[in-house]
Amino acid sequence: MKLKKDRFEKILKTFTITFFSLSTLFLIYAVLFANKALPNTYFANLNVAGKNQNQISNVVDARIDSFKDRKLSILVGGKIINHSPQELGITYDSNTTKQKILDITFTENPLEGYKNRLRALFIITRIAPNYSIDHSKLNNILDKHLDELEKAPINATIGFVDGEPQIRNEQRGIVVDRSKLLSDLVGRLDNFSPEPITAVYIEDRPKIRSEKAQAAFEKVSSLNNQRIILSHKFDTWSLSGETLSGLLEFYPGGMVNGQYLSLRVNSIPLVILDINFKDKEEPVLQVQLNEEKVSNFIDDMAIVINKPTVDANLEFDGVKVSKFTPAQDGQALDRELTHSLILNAVSIDNINAESKVAIKLPVDVTRAKIVNEEINSLGIKEVIASGVSYFAGSIANRAFNIGLGSQLINGTVVAPGETFSFNKLVGPVSAQQGFKEAYVISKGRTVLDDGGGICQVSTTVFRAALNAGLPVEARTAHAYRVSYYEQKGFAPGFDATIWSPTVDLKFRNDTNHHILVQATVNTTQSKLQIDIYGTSDGRRVELSDPVLSNRKPAPEPLYQDDPTLAKGVVKQVDWAAEGLTSVFTRKVFRGDELLIDEAFKSNFRPWQAVYLVGTGS
Repeated sequence: MKLKKDRFEKILKTFTITFFSLSTLFLIYAVLFANKALPNTYFANLNVAGKNQNQISNVVDARIDSFKDRKLSILVGGKIINHSPQELGITYDSNTTKQKILDITFTENPLEGYKNRLRALFIITRIAPNYSIDHSKLNNILDKHLDELEKAPINATIGFVDGEPQIRNEQRGIVVDRSKLLSDLVGRLDNFSPEPITAVYIEDRPKIRSEKAQAAFEKVSSLNNQRIILSHKFDTWSLSGETLSGLLEFYPGGMVNGQYLSLRVNSIPLVILDINFKDKEEPVLQVQLNEEKVSNFIDDMAIVINKPTVDANLEFDGVKVSKFTPAQDGQALDRELTHSLILNAVSIDNINAESKVAIKLPVDVTRAKIVNEEINSLGIKEVIASGVSYFAGSIANRAFNIGLGSQLINGTVVAPGETFSFNKLVGPVSAQQGFKEAYVISKGRTVLDDGGGICQVSTTVFRAALNAGLPVEARTAHAYRVSYYEQKGFAPGFDATIWSPTVDLKFRNDTNHHILVQATVNTTQSKLQIDIYGTSDGRRVELSDPVLSNRKPAPEPLYQDDPTLAKGVVKQVDWAAEGLTSVFTRKVFRGDELLIDEAFKSNFRPWQAVYLVGTGS
């Protein structure tokens, strides 16, 4: 019994000595590392154990300053991309980094944090630097370098071939694994490592396969048979075929405005742009009208339709109106209602929709306060008719000549019983008159000559006289069809050429009041409008559609040398047109009385496409 007691006392004594020895050692250890980084503490890949706050601060500043401007290399195929962290949008925060080291390893009281101190004897603590990444800047730089090296996937979609819709098959892509690249970059930033990063390519599958585009294809095929005509007065717009399909957008099912989901998490916006689908969950190609494209289409129509309200003003010198501002009612396209009308007409989901829909555009009108009859005694109080033509694609000199010719006839007053003569008003079409050289048809060739484009003016005057029901005393059709006079849906035959002094355009004022001819050139719309003002006597005009016959195909294209164009430049100045005979009739009534019953015949020879080939220096 005594032996056991002695042994117990010996063990207790040994334990006591050991406990106090360890306590002493721990106290010494705690005192030695008070206000210093604990053992096994690493800042990135640098051991900072035993360093005080000032030393740690110096180490952090030195490491960050030396690394932030150092070039990092990214190897992509055979290309090397070199950028410093700062250039890549990485910003190191030295103050926050220092504080993080202090929070983890430092304590002012040597007896506090004993668990962490004991842990530090056996476990390594690695502290990464604090930094932020401007992902937008980083992605822009990567995109700039990688775009030419990557091949993005292409979804199956709907395209057009010779005016017919077809499914365009999907194409697989190959892109750099951005997630791995970012992970490798973070590893280099955490350890201040200049080791090059090798980019890895991965296959990028399209979201939409061709078999998932069949339903959309059927909808577009149905739309391809639709024709929507929107009109206001003389102006018309057509939505059909590729024009109509150009307003569509295709997107994977589930996406809205180019994204799958948009929400906020703790006031931070989160946008999901991409989802990897399992085979059984692959999305179907969806089709809908693109709101922005429809809005832009409406904007284009509004530019033509919208007009300010203008009060009438007239200054007459006894021969010609030197200043005339006709009363103009303001008008504005109702954009919201137009948008609804288009949406209702475009039947994407109705395979059996009407093939042709006519829409009269809704236009709000604001009346002028001072109207025409209040400012003159000539009877020039209202528009009795107008004529329009278009000249899109005209060279600068041709457009200039159209403007000059319009000025020369603008403001012309024709008294009752008098005849309007185009050549008498315009005079010689020559350089002395101010006309510039533009392309004309002369002796079967397209050549530069003074006044090219003047027939645009005479043609438009002819159309206005036709619509006014005034007797046309002289009119000659062109020898060849001219593409400008068939723009915006005009049929062949509604043209009038002049060739001073022999070939003229004339019409007579057989009303009881003066008439005024006004010309307006809109260069933005490439549109010429002739308005004839007077007092309506109730006459009504019926113009038939032209009967086209005796068709002859266009000859092969013609290529002509042109020293005014640089060598090697090829410019098309005329477009192929078949030859034909056009005949339309006009009947003019006043009440039940038939005033005019006539036919206008035009014999157009076939005309080839003409290309000018530059031979100049």
